[in-house]
Amino acid sequence: MEEISADTRYSLSLTTPVTRDADAVFPGENWFLYWKTSSSLWKTKLEEFSKGDKILVPVNWSFHSDTGDNYDFAETKPETDLKKLFDIACELGKEITFLMPLTPVPFLANGGIPHLLARSIALNKEGMAYGIIDNEENINKLYSFYDPRVFQAYSKFCTKFGQYISKSGISSDVYGYVCGSLENDEYISYLDDYSKVFEQAFSRFLKARAQKDSSEFQGINSIEEEFLVKKEFSETITSLYLESLSAGVGANWEGVLKFSFLGGSLEDLLNRMSGNDLNSKYSKDISKSISRGVIPSSILLPYRKKKGVLGRQLSEMVEATFLNQKLSEDDVYESESVQFKTLNIFNLVRIDESSKIWNDLGLTSSLSDDFYSCFSYLDKKLFEWKEGHSVLEQYFFVQGGELIESDFKTILKIFMNGGKIILDNSGLEVGLVRRLESFFLENNLEVEKVNFLTEVTYAQLGEGKLIVFNGEKLLSRGENDRVNFWKKLISTFEIQHMSIETSENIEIFWRTRGSSVNELNYEEVRRLSIYNPTSYKKKVKFKFAKNFALLKIIDEFNCDLSTLPHEIQGELLPDGSFSIDFGVFS
Repeated sequence: MEEISADTRYSLSLTTPVTRDADAVFPGENWFLYWKTSSSLWKTKLEEFSKGDKILVPVNWSFHSDTGDNYDFAETKPETDLKKLFDIACELGKEITFLMPLTPVPFLANGGIPHLLARSIALNKEGMAYGIIDNEENINKLYSFYDPRVFQAYSKFCTKFGQYISKSGISSDVYGYVCGSLENDEYISYLDDYSKVFEQAFSRFLKARAQKDSSEFQGINSIEEEFLVKKEFSETITSLYLESLSAGVGANWEGVLKFSFLGGSLEDLLNRMSGNDLNSKYSKDISKSISRGVIPSSILLPYRKKKGVLGRQLSEMVEATFLNQKLSEDDVYESESVQFKTLNIFNLVRIDESSKIWNDLGLTSSLSDDFYSCFSYLDKKLFEWKEGHSVLEQYFFVQGGELIESDFKTILKIFMNGGKIILDNSGLEVGLVRRLESFFLENNLEVEKVNFLTEVTYAQLGEGKLIVFNGEKLLSRGENDRVNFWKKLISTFEIQHMSIETSENIEIFWRTRGSSVNELNYEEVRRLSIYNPTSYKKKVKFKFAKNFALLKIIDEFNCDLSTLPHEIQGELLPDGSFSIDFGVFS
């Protein structure tokens, strides 16, 4: 089963719906699949079907190279002429962003690998071949990126692609993109592989490591250690692909984006094959992906699934907000604009995507009740202090056992610049414990200590707050106690927010932007959007919070709302949604 070289795009024995012409080339969130239509029609398609100015163009590696050795950029097939596509976009006032894969791609046959290189099928944790159903009801099988032949061909293609865009004068940004899906509420990359070819590559890695560090590395002695070493190996391979791409495209390089493909998990495969995939599940996956800093993508879903409320979520939450935000993350001018961004109050720092410590401590349950969609997970590698970025209304939850010296400096800088740090001192190194005590003394900070379910230490410096607690003791408490601990603690922060009472499976999404010249009475404008992806009628109710002024109710679909002096209540019919803008003032 490992050595299969044929193109493995299988068609499901289902009735394939007639798709619109636009769905083939623009399958979702302004992704443009240039190889799906004649190059003579590119201008027409971009004029008629593209939404907004920014267009994502995934580079189809196998379309430019059947063998992995020879490369076609307009020499044979006119549809490989990316310079022509770039010029058309410029003429139309569109901005193209090229995406190059760092993992197998779920919407392409063989995961995007040229068919002569597609020899080793990637396997998921259950030992099954990845089977991904695309928007045309075909099943794509993914092939392993751990095959040395694949990496060598990929590196050559990156070099050729970089030379081509440089010589052609293409100035578009190039991102590497990681593909994956949500499995049991956690993001899993399609680079995760449990196949024979992975084990063979891992074995070579161990031998090389043993030769290099013979005095330190004595082999693997436990399941836990094997997990950590395999994780290190995967990160090493990822970095090799990343280095090949960034070096290849040179000045056009912008960074890495992560995408979570709705309908792309094993659970989704089984549900889609049985006709039991529910929009409510995809709806929730959008929110969960965003909270993990991952961009949701709907391009695997057929158009019929994206009518109604799910389509509105994708348009409002993803395309108009989160995707835009990710593409302009380092743009200082963009951050000062009056475009809506996700309202992110709480940052849950964690060392890897598999860590569930904040869930175990009861924090995520507490935040889900009162601050749904207003918290997100932050990769510890991205936990840093950025000059000029305001942290006044930001809360950072940090695990002490994961900290190194640079992280500790980040904590102190955020605290001194008005941010709020909640630090679990379980496992904190003795040296860092002493550093923290010295910091309190050197700055003459008053330190309050209380004992509520665990030991809690509180210090304040201007707007900044630093709260230290012992998570190990908190874990020994019951689940209700852990959730109540956070509710009690967070209630002392006096955060400007509004609590919403809704039925189950209703999706809530908060956004924020700066005030415009006509809204100078307000410090910011927040938009609350509520969606009902279910087939049942749902109730909604909320009272206006202090310092919140109702501005307008917009985008009402299938809902019946009543506005009272200090309250809004009503019903959302199936497929219903609405949004409300509030002005927030001190």
